Amino acid sequence: MSAGTTLDPHLAPVSGGAPLTVTSPAPVDAWEQVLASAPTALPSQTPTWLRCVCEVEGYQDISRLYETADGRRLILPLVRRPGLGPILATDFGLPVGWGPGGLIGDGGQLHAEDIGMVVADLAQRRVLSTLVRPDPATADGWEAAMPAGVLREERMSQTLPLDGDFDRVWRERFRSDTRNRIRRAERAGVIVECDATGGLVPTFHQLYSESVDRWARRDGLPLPLARWLSARREPPRKLRTVAAMLGARCRVYAAYHRERPVAAIVVLFGTKTAMYWRGAMVEKLAGPVYANYLLHRTAIADAVEAGCTSYNMGDSAPRSPLELFKSRFGAVSQGYASYRIERVPITPLVRGARGGARRILALRPRRG
Repeated sequence: MSAGTTLDPHLAPVSGGAPLTVTSPAPVDAWEQVLASAPTALPSQTPTWLRCVCEVEGYQDISRLYETADGRRLILPLVRRPGLGPILATDFGLPVGWGPGGLIGDGGQLHAEDIGMVVADLAQRRVLSTLVRPDPATADGWEAAMPAGVLREERMSQTLPLDGDFDRVWRERFRSDTRNRIRRAERAGVIVECDATGGLVPTFHQLYSESVDRWARRDGLPLPLARWLSARREPPRKLRTVAAMLGARCRVYAAYHRERPVAAIVVLFGTKTAMYWRGAMVEKLAGPVYANYLLHRTAIADAVEAGCTSYNMGDSAPRSPLELFKSRFGAVSQGYASYRIERVPITPLVRGARGGARRILALRPRRG
């Protein structure tokens, strides 16, 4: 427990500083109560999602419940590798590949002072490094509250607003060429199957393995290395665990053409938000029949029917083909950042050492 906070000397002051108490791990019942009052929280901000992370990756739950002086509660999803003392620990909220985390608050409300208090608390802990990737919708609040000295990694997310019925989304958000591509997929005989029981997980894995081979050829990676890296990043148990633990809130959509699966996506459903999490395809088969357009059209229609007000389509590189694809559905781009809070500025030292090694290698004479 902690009353009040003190900033680490190498960080500039932040706003806030009101007395608070901290409980870690955050009690699940309190977390669920906060979620019940914050319907626009992302599926990746739930205690069930954190349990998936810990189950698959072997992390330890160190989530934090903050209670402010005026009685409001804030939850920060956070995990750590077990067995490391705090001085050597890097805490993640959340790890790479698990979507945004960041704060959620009672009533779905966050103030700059709230974020300032939390950043101050994280900065004063005796932890080597803390990486926080917040909900892109809260980007302005995090940026306003973040002190100097915190490392930023710029990101861009895209989200489709779903206010109104699906007919409105279809007519006003989808571009005309998107609607045409969806019609062409239907005329080509593409069939979309949706499953919320885990039954389509093997189909997704089949398509994902074919995608890995395609990415390896694109990036010039040896196939065994690409497959090894993929197995570390996306082990088969990952989606199986998520499907089992989230149940109906994890839906796998698969597109078939001529009875063969050609593309698949994984969409997570919260109370009022849906989140596109994973995708895979056989490009030479899915591309010509616009299978991915029909997949997302089906998932978006389901999200509207479920009462969702937004469809988060995840991060994209600016001006990339992926950004263009998502924008065709009417997804709005939102710049945001992930933040690394360090007591000792270790990341710049590591980056400097890597850069020095690259320069030395570049100067070495080549043989032959």
